[in-house]
Amino acid sequence: MTRVIDVHAHLLPRSAIAAAESGGTWFGSTIENDDIGRPVIITGERREGMGGKAHYESMERRIERMDEMGVDMQVLSLNPIFFRHYLDADNGAAASVAVNDEIAGFIEQRPTRFAGYGALPMQDTDMAIAELERVMTIDGMIGACVGTHVDGANWDEPHLFPVLEAAQDLGALVFIHPSDRRLEKHLPRYHLHNSIANPTETTIAIASIIHGGVLDRLPNLKLLFAHGGGYACCGAARFDHGFEVRREARTQISMFPSEYLNRLWYDSLVYDYAMLRRLVDVVGIDKVMLGTDFPADMGQADPVEWLNGSDLNDAERAAVLGDTAAALLGL
Repeated sequence: MTRVIDVHAHLLPRSAIAAAESGGTWFGSTIENDDIGRPVIITGERREGMGGKAHYESMERRIERMDEMGVDMQVLSLNPIFFRHYLDADNGAAASVAVNDEIAGFIEQRPTRFAGYGALPMQDTDMAIAELERVMTIDGMIGACVGTHVDGANWDEPHLFPVLEAAQDLGALVFIHPSDRRLEKHLPRYHLHNSIANPTETTIAIASIIHGGVLDRLPNLKLLFAHGGGYACCGAARFDHGFEVRREARTQISMFPSEYLNRLWYDSLVYDYAMLRRLVDVVGIDKVMLGTDFPADMGQADPVEWLNGSDLNDAERAAVLGDTAAALLGL
């Protein structure tokens, strides 16, 4: 019997909820209600909503909703608006420790229902590595969740490499998720900051890691990408054509970009059966794992039923639903 494991599920920190209720501060930011009573976290000129009602539900209600969805285990990660890699390092480090201890508490209370990714203070490489090392000593913590960029720096930048190197050495899975979307100011309407900017961020992250030679230097690095890897698998042929005709596209790699795609992992959150089939055909069934984006409204409320309606055979469905995650993460 396959254990259904959701590798893409978010947590709104209880400490942030408490700050919202008291009108207090949260590690360098203030929290206040907007005109219609929704909590907003404010850092300098940045204002970001803290999510809808589902983000504030108790652990008990979360488990009830998991049961309704047919999900046995969630791998918890910090709500991406709280990554805040642009904060000063001290606040970033303190926030990461608090969040990780909270996730560890969820796991300790219900170890059969939850695992977790740690948050890292990416503002400071040494602090980030130290926190990753600490996280990986905690039962049920299987890696880290980080943004698609670090205050504008893509993941091929030299100063970020030591964090990925440490992740490889520790056997940690790094879940890369869109945050602080760089296209957002150009997409002010129609929710395009999410429906277009999020997968674009993921595509940039994948392309930068491949073209930057990161996977050649770290052949055992485990990277997981949200939302089916954005547009990377759809755009693989264009990456390859660029590799053929443009010298700058091949300065740090020796084979076609598409040949690296099956060295990464992806969640299944693509909304469309044809896209799911394309993803599986490009990267292999052993590289795709269930992801729901719980509890976001852009997530998937009925993942098991949806996958059962696809053209995947029984073994392929079992792999996506949990067999691959269980093997990869030791769950």
